[in-house]
Amino acid sequence: MAKYKKAASQGAYIDRLRTKFPLRIIADGYEAVLTGVQPLNEGQPMPLYRFPGGVKVVDPATIVNIIEW
Repeated sequence: MAKYKKAASQGAYIDRLRTKFPLRIIADGYEAVLTGVQPLNEGQPMPLYRFPGGVKVVDPATIVNIIEW
């Protein structure tokens, strides 16, 4: 099992999200930080990550590397 860097508390909202989604990732060739979730029509939440160009919904299957959990 991979060891990830455990970040300090980022506030109650983000800490609750981090139980399901990683805090910092690399996807689409860029590093991104978790900012929230977007519920889909089926009720399944998808994570929102802030990339250098703005916020984007990221499918967990497309995450290349996890930097911080």
